[in-house]
Amino acid sequence: MVNRDRHDIVMEILKKATSGKTKTELMRDVGLSYLQTKQYFDVLVKKGVLEIDQKRYYKTTKKGLEFIEKCEECFL
Repeated sequence: MVNRDRHDIVMEILKKATSGKTKTELMRDVGLSYLQTKQYFDVLVKKGVLEIDQKRYYKTTKKGLEFIEKCEECFL
């Protein structure tokens, strides 16, 4: 696996969570350990870019989608 910085990991989490996924699905899809997943998700939820719905699915918020869009603009 390629070394990724925090920005790359956050972007990957937010992109994969746009349709709503469980913590386990995201952990597997992004390639993180349980501890890493917990740390990233805690911060992203506190920042308001990731939310947990009634079914315990993690989903990217409107603020998170705007963050993705702005970050992608920077790299064009």
